[in-house]
Amino acid sequence: MTDSILCTRDGAVATVTINRPELRNAMDRDSWQRLGAIFKDLSQDTDLRCVVVAGAGGKAFGSGNDISEFETLRTDAQKVRAYNDITIAAVHAIEGCLHPTVARIEGFCLGGGLEIALACDIRIAGPNSTYGLPVKNMGIFLDPALANTLVNAIGRTAALELVLEGRFMDAEEALQRGLITRITEEGGLDAEISATVKRICAGAPLAHRFNKEAIRRVRMQGDESEEQYARAASYGDTEDYRNAWTSFMAKKKVEFQGR
Repeated sequence: MTDSILCTRDGAVATVTINRPELRNAMDRDSWQRLGAIFKDLSQDTDLRCVVVAGAGGKAFGSGNDISEFETLRTDAQKVRAYNDITIAAVHAIEGCLHPTVARIEGFCLGGGLEIALACDIRIAGPNSTYGLPVKNMGIFLDPALANTLVNAIGRTAALELVLEGRFMDAEEALQRGLITRITEEGGLDAEISATVKRICAGAPLAHRFNKEAIRRVRMQGDESEEQYARAASYGDTEDYRNAWTSFMAKKKVEFQGR
C-alpha cells in the first residue's frame, strides 16, 4: 500500500508530499494523522534547515477532505469533533514546526489543502493554481484553529470573502488577497522553490527559529475555547450538512433548508 504522505530528505532539506494524486490529493483521516506525526518528528531534527510541502501528480497541491469518509467518520457532531481534533493537530504541527516551511503549490489548492498551505511560512505557486474554501457548499462550520489560521494569514476581509462567496480564485487574485507569497512563470516553479530553499538555508538556523516564532506570536487573538470547538463540530448534526454530502456522493444538487 502506498503511503498517502511521503517524507524524503536531501541534506538539510525535507520534502513532505501529499501522495493521493488519483484523488487530487484529497486528505483522509489517516493522511491527516500521518501529516501531523511527520511534522512532529521533523521538529525534533535540529539538523534540518527547511521543509518543503508539495502535492503529488502535478494537478493539485490538495483538493480538500475526502468526502467518501463523511458517511462513516463524520456523520454527527461527536464524530466531526473527533475528526477535527486530528486535522487541527496536524495544522498546529505545521504552524509550530521548528524549521521554515515552504508550500510548493500547483493546480488545485482547496479546503483542507488550502489550510495546509496557509499553515506554511512561505507559499510559492505556479500560474495554473486555483484556490478556494467552499465550506458553504457542504454546510461545514470553520473550526477555531482554521479560522485563526485563515484570518492571521490573509485578514478578515479576504477571509470573509473566501468563505461567504465560496468562489474559486486564480493565482493572480490569490496573490492580491495574500493567500500566496508569489507566483512563478510557467515551468519555473521548481527553480523558484530551489532558490527559496537555498536562501533560507544560507541563514542562521537559530535566528530563523526564534524569528519565526516571534512573528507567529504577533497575531490576532481568536476564540479557541472548548465551547467554540464544540460549536464548530455541531454542523455534524444538521440536516444541511447531511443533505450536502449525500447529494455530493449521489451527484445531485443540494437544497439547503437552514436546519
